[in-house]
Formats: sequence, structure tokens, C-alpha cells
Amino acid sequence: MRAADRYQGVDAARGLAMVLMTTTHALRVLRPDNPPEFAQWLMRIEPITPTLFFLLAGWGLARSRHRSGNHPGWHWRHVRRALGLWLLSAAMFFTYSGPQWPEIFTSTGVLQCLGLSILVGVFLNRAWMAGLASVVVSLLFLWLNASGIQIDGINRGSFPLYPFLPIFLAAQALELPLRQRSWLQPALATGGALIVLALSAHIGFRNLWGDWGMTNTFQEYVATAGAGMNGFALARDLLRGAPSYTHLVSFWSTLPRLVPVIVSLAGLAALFLCEVADRFPQRLRPLALLGRHSLPYYVGHLALLGAFGLFLPPPIHSLPWSWLIATLSAIGLGVGLFAWRESRGDKS
Repeated sequence: MRAADRYQGVDAARGLAMVLMTTTHALRVLRPDNPPEFAQWLMRIEPITPTLFFLLAGWGLARSRHRSGNHPGWHWRHVRRALGLWLLSAAMFFTYSGPQWPEIFTSTGVLQCLGLSILVGVFLNRAWMAGLASVVVSLLFLWLNASGIQIDGINRGSFPLYPFLPIFLAAQALELPLRQRSWLQPALATGGALIVLALSAHIGFRNLWGDWGMTNTFQEYVATAGAGMNGFALARDLLRGAPSYTHLVSFWSTLPRLVPVIVSLAGLAALFLCEVADRFPQRLRPLALLGRHSLPYYVGHLALLGAFGLFLPPPIHSLPWSWLIATLSAIGLGVGLFAWRESRGDKS
């Protein structure tokens, strides 16, 4: 699909998620000794980023089904897309962390969870089916959480399926009602704003939010001396029988009571950008560029931040604003590269 035929607001919302994701990834790679409070709050609100991805992806899948007229080839095309995301995520996990089992197939980040969500959503042909599945999966994960049952890669880890699979399915279910009922979008926007305002006005809002998004769960990974974060070196060491040990890798997990907040904030951000795009589409072009090319940007920004982590001298890592320079570099290079690619496409 040509850029002119796409919905700028949706692309811009996806681009916003890319920007937020880049900041938190840069903070983790460069690890400044004394990060400013602004950087700490970016880490706390990190779960809003994948929420935005999954809201847009669920809506987009239903929209794609509608535009294709449920063509027979539609299902197989999206099954291939889902499996491709899953395999790419596993390959990227191996590059960074090596042959960790079962994490390589169950805790491989947002791409893996997005691929699994698409795989589930493809076979739910009706809005009511997606809505019912969202409720059922939500209740299942709430029960697992209340029972203290932790399943590696599902309700613990860096981008667990809960709550993002139910969010994806709910967005998929809402696409048809949003298209058919003009009053539903402003009603949802008003409800989301009231949730955020009511919680923000609460005297204990800061304490309720707390360290949400910061490290609060751990998984055991295998390591060998000198392998570091190089998955290929780790695999080589293990094949040679080098002595190994386990170390804890930290992740966050989303608190169930704050799921309405992240959904409201992500949904309001998407609606706001869509309204701006309707009036001033060119003003959102940088964000829309990142959103249209989200997959290559995702892979590219990880490679660039990895290079920063490897080659920047350690004293620079500890600077309070080193992460911001890395973030702006990744975003600027991405916007420039994709603008150049699209301009070449227009000329051809």
C-alpha cells in the first residue's frame, strides 16, 4: 500500500510507540548512573508502549479483514505474517541471549507476542467472537495471577501475553462497532479520560503507580565466562562444554489493577493523533514514517543501540543524558532513511 493511501493517524500512533520504545531501550543499554527523573518516569510508563502496539494491531487486523472482503487468501497471508514475526523474534533473541530454553520460544518480546496474537485473531471471524475471547483470556490470566501461577513467557517476562493478547482481541472486536456507530468513539474517549482523571485526582495516585514498569520480576538465564550478551559466543561455549552458571535477568510485569489506565492512555494518544492527522496530516509525517516502517526500524534501532553499548567508552555510558543522545540519533536516522526511501519510490 502506498503511503498516500494509508491512514496517517494510525501510522503516527505506531510511530509514537516506536519513539517511547527507543527511549526505554536506550536507558537499558547505556545505564546512566544518575538518570534524571524524566528518564525514570519513562521507564515507569513503559507498558503503555506495547499497549499502543496491540491496540493498533488488533484494530488493523479487523480492518484488513473488512477491506479484503474476507478473501480466502487473507487467512494464509496473515498466518505467514504471524509465523514470520515469531521466527524473527526467536532469531533476535538467540543473537542477544543464546539458546535459553524455553525462553527463546516463549519470552522473545513484543514481536513474538504480536505474532501469537495475530495467529489467534486470524481465526476469529466475527467481532463477537473476538470480544468473547478477550473476556475469556482476561479471566484466565487474572485467575493465574491471583493463584500465583507463573508461566514463563505468559504472565511474566519482558512483554508477556497478559494483558496484551486480551487488549489485541478487544481492539479487534471494536473495529466493526466503531465503524458502524459514530457515537461510540467519543463515548470511549470520554470514558478513558474520566478513568485517567479520576485516578490522577486520587491522593494516592503516585503511590498506586509506584514503580510500575520498573524491574519487578526475574528469570534465570544460562551464562558462561566471557560470553556476555553474545548469543553466538554462548552457544559456542556450551557446545565446547565450558563451565556455565545461571544469572537473573530482570523484567517487569503489568499490574492488573492498572490495565484500565494503560489502555485509556494508549487509546487517548491514538485518538488524538488521528484527529491531528485529519486536520494537519503533514505535521505528523516524521512519526508516520516510523510507523509505516515499524518492523525495519525496530530491528535497526536495536542494532544501533547495541553498537552504542559495545563501542562507547564506559564513562560516556554513565552520563545522565547519554541515553537521550542515543535515542535522538536512532529516531533521526530512522526518519531520514525512510523519508529518503519514500522519496525514491515517488520518483520511480
